[in-house]
Amino acid sequence: MGVIVFLAGSLQFAGAAPQDVFGSMSGFWMGPGRIEFTEGASEALVCKAYYTTAGQANRLSIALRCASPSQKIELRAQLVAQGSNLTGTWEERTYNASGTVTGQATDQQITFSIDGAGFTATMQVIQDSGQQTVSITTQGVGFKTVSVALSRNASDQKGQTSPTAR
Repeated sequence: MGVIVFLAGSLQFAGAAPQDVFGSMSGFWMGPGRIEFTEGASEALVCKAYYTTAGQANRLSIALRCASPSQKIELRAQLVAQGSNLTGTWEERTYNASGTVTGQATDQQITFSIDGAGFTATMQVIQDSGQQTVSITTQGVGFKTVSVALSRNASDQKGQTSPTAR
């Protein structure tokens, strides 16, 4: 039920290489969102995301944590870019689910599908000027969609919290 999946889509490579978008995503992001459950109810979310490249421009690690009054989601993903194509693995730790990732990267977004035991999901991260929109759609779990607006807030471009925000 708490498995996060990201908004699907098949995008063509355009502009900068995935390594450029991976590098610009690195760091700490946070913001509000909304989760919609399969039965129609919805709740506000608070999310935190941390992206790292571990010194390899074609690899991206994602850690995304979201919480609502009744839901907790903790996703980890490891992505590898080969040209504009993405492959990798992911796991949702709260619900002990795991699967494979396939997708595409462009100069301002990554889009991928997640395939696991008994469910599918898609995720899209669109980045523009220090802001991110994360959209997640699922089938076969207890929620239908998650939408999140992330920003670096009081963090610098490396994801380090500024002294005024501590």
